Amino acid sequence: MLIREFQDPNSIRLAALAKFLRGRARDTEAVKPMSVDTFIDLARVMQIDITPERFQTLSTQDPLRNIIADIQDNNIIWQGSEQAISPTMNVDQARATVDRMAKRAIDLK
Repeated sequence: MLIREFQDPNSIRLAALAKFLRGRARDTEAVKPMSVDTFIDLARVMQIDITPERFQTLSTQDPLRNIIADIQDNNIIWQGSEQAISPTMNVDQARATVDRMAKRAIDLK
């Protein structure tokens, strides 16, 4: 780990969330990229307060740059994926994902 990662614990938590979501996308062979808004909503469920602009900046720095290849048209392109040409996650899918994660977070308390 680098010293700057200790200065912002949220970047480590965001990296863990991004790594988890990238793994789930691979496991389920998801063809649609995740929108930045959906990622931000999931981060807020984990009590990480971040703006899309700050997320975009962090995505180009360690540790997120090793997980996120690029952000195109408000969509997250994961490292090692072929999602660049796929359409975005629709609103119903994003809401369902956020609802599932929120329920899981409540069950963990």
